[in-house]
Amino acid sequence: MSAAAVAALKTVLVGCGGMGGHQARLLSELEGYTLSAVCDAYEPNLKAVSEARGVKAYSDFGEMLAAERPEVAAICTQNALHAPMTIQAAKAGVRGVFCEKPMATHMADAREMVRVCRERGVKLVVNHQRRIGADLLAARRIVESGDLGEIKLVRGQCAGDLLSDGTHVIDSVLFLFGDPGIAWVSGMLHREPGVDLLAKGRRRVFEDLPADPEQARKRKEAQAGRRYGHAVETGGFAILQLENGVRFELACGDLRDASRAYQDYELIGARGRLWRTGDRAAPNLFIGDARGGAWEAGLEDFCYKPVPVKDGGAGPWRPVELNPDEKGGIEGGYRTFYRTILEDAPHPMAGDVALRGFEALMAVYESARLARPVVLPLRQDRFPLDAMIEEGRA
Repeated sequence: MSAAAVAALKTVLVGCGGMGGHQARLLSELEGYTLSAVCDAYEPNLKAVSEARGVKAYSDFGEMLAAERPEVAAICTQNALHAPMTIQAAKAGVRGVFCEKPMATHMADAREMVRVCRERGVKLVVNHQRRIGADLLAARRIVESGDLGEIKLVRGQCAGDLLSDGTHVIDSVLFLFGDPGIAWVSGMLHREPGVDLLAKGRRRVFEDLPADPEQARKRKEAQAGRRYGHAVETGGFAILQLENGVRFELACGDLRDASRAYQDYELIGARGRLWRTGDRAAPNLFIGDARGGAWEAGLEDFCYKPVPVKDGGAGPWRPVELNPDEKGGIEGGYRTFYRTILEDAPHPMAGDVALRGFEALMAVYESARLARPVVLPLRQDRFPLDAMIEEGRA
């Protein structure tokens, strides 16, 4: 797009923490957007971002929407606020909402935010940005080519909790297979407040609080078994049976393989395997088939992944060549979102797409609550972990 052809969309952002600060920088630099104001109830974060971007600061989201009358709202708050703030922005008349993941904490809220946005003609995007990255785009092309043969098993895992981090694994795996339906879900979890679910080791407990007050606040919340405004488990595991016949196994928190990278996905086919070794810079996508390569499984920076074979020998893995023009990421999501709003172009991270993955995620929790597999569609409207805690079982 040339500068002359671009009509800038007036944009506001709520939630000035780490992700909010990052997106505020993008929006202040991206062609097609004019960041006019930011909002946060935590004054230090609000001041830092508003001054860094030279925009107005608000402590009340409703006041900002009424005063600024924006075309786009970026929602970067705690997870529990994503749905109500999306609905609030849609009812205030925005043309589009770019919401952080996960889209909600309750199934009913997620469905309501999609419904309200659809009825009001508001474009809704949920930031599962990995599905537009060069690595996952390349992986999907390989899956669709049939080169791996019939794929019957996928394993995905990551540190963190199912709701905040597992949502990316589910969304990414569904994307690789063209967003198929999900037949049933079986999940289990355990919850032990005080255990660091992001730690490299399996059972490290929290140590002294950091000096930074915001980091200390987050650590205190985590010690109470909470994160991003909602309850979290310490570890979770699930089996998702996709309608295309693929079995998808998911492990998070301290039930994952701690030697694997964050967002590690492995696809196992009849004629080969595909391995995404986390978010690190390329090469992070490898193929293992009859052709082989010059890489073998090993440790690099304490991470289990393919590494070059010593002395240039042969190995079972080789890196997949990525398309340098497929930039992806959050910036790519916003670039596509601009066309979605102005040209009604489809967006790969659209709210109705995210809703299907979110339903599967909630089904994991509901299966753990009921101690049996759950057939979709899900009939539980609440966050099942809340119910488990109320029942004294988590």
